[in-house]
This record gives sequence, C-alpha cells and structure tokens, in this order.
Amino acid sequence: RFSAEFDFRTYDAEGVILYAESLDNTAWILLALRDGKIEVQFKNEFGTKVTSGGKAINDGLWHIISVEELEHSISVKIAKEAVMNINSPGTLFKQSHGFLETKVYIAGLPRKVGNTLIKQINPRLDGCIRAWNLMNQGHSGVKEVIQEKQSKHCLVTVGRGSFYPGTGMAKFHINYNNLDNAEDWLVNVTMTIRPSADTGVMFALVSNETVPLALSIVDSNSSDSQEIIVTIGNITVARLESKKLCTPRKVLVGLVVTKQQLELSVDSRTDQSNSEQLSVLHQAMMTNVVTYLGGLPDVPLGATLVTAYYNGCMEVKVNSRQLDLDEAIFKHNYIRSHSCPLIME
Repeated sequence: RFSAEFDFRTYDAEGVILYAESLDNTAWILLALRDGKIEVQFKNEFGTKVTSGGKAINDGLWHIISVEELEHSISVKIAKEAVMNINSPGTLFKQSHGFLETKVYIAGLPRKVGNTLIKQINPRLDGCIRAWNLMNQGHSGVKEVIQEKQSKHCLVTVGRGSFYPGTGMAKFHINYNNLDNAEDWLVNVTMTIRPSADTGVMFALVSNETVPLALSIVDSNSSDSQEIIVTIGNITVARLESKKLCTPRKVLVGLVVTKQQLELSVDSRTDQSNSEQLSVLHQAMMTNVVTYLGGLPDVPLGATLVTAYYNGCMEVKVNSRQLDLDEAIFKHNYIRSHSCPLIME
C-alpha cells in the first residue's frame, strides 16, 4: 500500500507537496497545502474525494507529516497524531505481479494533470523536506535527484520573504490604470529589502524595448553607503543615499508615481520630483507595461542605467496588493518565493 513520511517546513500557504499516480494514470493521490492546511485529493476505481483538516502548518517550523493507506482508509498525521482518516473503498493503487509501482512527483504536478484535479490548486510550493521515507524504502530515489540540483537544496535557517539570488527575475501583468479613466494611473510600490549585493534592479516597468520606470539599488561614491535611484528611461529622476544597505537590517522603500508627481522614500526620508520625464512615463502607461521584480528582460544597451539582477531578500506590495511570486507569469527557478536565509546579528 501507499505510504510516505517526511519532515516539512514552509511559509507558503498553497502548493503541492506530493503527487503519486499509477503507471496507467487511472488512480492518483495528491497531498497539498491550501490556506496553510493539509489537503488530500485522490481518485481510484471507486470514485474521487477531497478532504482537508488539521491546523495551519505554514509557520516556518518543522512538522513530521505522514500519509498511509490502511485497509479501508487513508490516514494523515502531523507529528504522529491523526488529523484525517479518509474512508477509501478498495485500494488506492492496484498491484501488478505482487508489486505496487507508482510515479511520484514532489512539489509540483506533471503537466497533463492540472485540469484533472477535483479542486484546482496553484501547484508551486516553496518549502523544505527532509528525512524522507517513501513506500517504507527510506530516501531511496529521492536523495539522488536532489543532490544533483543545487536549487533544490534547503536553506539551513529561513525567515519570511522572497530571496533573489542575483540570477533572474519574476514577471507580472498588473493594471495600474483607473478603471473609469485610463489617463488616471497610479504606481504605488512599498517594499522591505535586505540586499546582499550593492547593485541591482528591484522593480521595473517595461514597454516593448524601453524601461519607462525602474527602481534600483546602486553603489554610491562614498565607501559606506549605497543609493536607491528611480530612473525613467536612462535618466535619474530621484535618488536617496542610505548607509550600508547590505547588512542584516531590513530597509523600507516606497515609490508613489502619478502623471504629475513622483515620490521616493527610504525609511523615513523622501525625495520628490515633477520632472518633465514624467510625460515619457505617462505615454508608456497608456500602452501595455509589464512589471518585473528583481531584474529586467533583454533590453537594448542604454535603455536604462542599471541592468544587474537584484540579489537579496525582498517583499513587495503594489497598489496595496502583496505580490506572491508563486502567482508570477514567469519566475526564475532559483528565486525562492517564500523563504529567505536568516542572517544572525
């Protein structure tokens, strides 16, 4: 019968922990998180079922999770205490020649499966799993796959936030226009950052091959500080110097832009601009702009001043909405959506 046990740690609220299916794809079981709680979906020859239960476990602490198929039910336990006993007529997977063979997927779904789930879910999951025991065979088969992929290795200690390793960006489609009047747009960005490198693009709007707005960190002329700058095209329209940003402390950065004015704030200091360059931004806002976090796509040389990828932790709100990197149209594989390495003071 099917069984799996492992230690699990995450701050993510939704995603697939494990999906197993029979070789002929007729039976399957899904173990996932939704609103931070464990959810089980399964299908076999007798029907389908969805059940969730237990407390939310997306608290960044380690939890022992086990799923075991018993004679007439599927048992799910957290810390060895039962949180769900789901009635299941018949066996989940049929044996073949005395053996039970299944295909197992971790932290995601095979492409063809998405639409066949009983209840749709965003499969992307950022978490950490250790002490595997699949089908009572220990970590056989899992360890070999994970050891080969650096991006799949766990951080030792994590906190809330997203981590950008300096090798890629995330892409979103966000509408900044007022629904009643397209001419009346607003870009309101608030972010908490903890950079690990002194240069990089944190937030940018891209229109075709132009960069009508970018918020970046750059090295300043003095040795113990960096600058946070706002550029429209390749012209700097606002800048604030900040003492060494690459430290364990988090820095609050704000940017509010309308067609009349732009205001940059870092911690409690502000810089305002009503530069004529805002008309360039206004023209771009009348077209389709694409939002990028942590870097830029390929743009022509000279389109903007900073093109380096951002490296460090960052949480971003745009127009009062917290951006979840699991919902990005595109996200570089090495970006961690919900875990940031902790730095001890």
